[in-house]
Amino acid sequence: MTSSDTVIEFDQFRRMRQALSGMVKLAAPERSPYKTAEWYLPGFVGKARIATAFGELPIEALRPRDDLRTYSGAIVKVEMVDKIHLDEDFIRHHPRALPIRIPANSFGHGKPMNDLFVSPGQEICPDLHVASVFYKARDLPGNYTLDLSQSTGLTYYRFHCGQPAIVRVEGAWIRVQP
Repeated sequence: MTSSDTVIEFDQFRRMRQALSGMVKLAAPERSPYKTAEWYLPGFVGKARIATAFGELPIEALRPRDDLRTYSGAIVKVEMVDKIHLDEDFIRHHPRALPIRIPANSFGHGKPMNDLFVSPGQEICPDLHVASVFYKARDLPGNYTLDLSQSTGLTYYRFHCGQPAIVRVEGAWIRVQP
């Protein structure tokens, strides 16, 4: 221990003693400038495959005007595709933005077909046959956890169809808002 360490420790001790005796009011600890609110944006990480009119297509290859198959059998057009990159610093201060890993076959055989990495805010239906009840990924019944391997940065892909739609991603039904 150096003499400067001793001075700092003594000064801290003196200020604590004065605070206890009511002579000095200690400042509140500094708060982080970042809020730790829930991550609400939907999206997918990686090569999640989406059911289009011409077959399964990785989400990063999705373009405006592509036709998507819906739960009702109708076709909807993609109007816009967003690419949201979160760097390591952002994730360090917003850990609730990390994706949730849904292992292959979690909802039944082929649902999802492969491990699916989704935003905690993505709505997904765990029902094997009927797309009736949707949960935010962070609220899914079961033991799904944040994927910490993405902590050095990640990119979420999300798309808009201009109208609410239920589409198939990796064999699971997800809800898309306009």
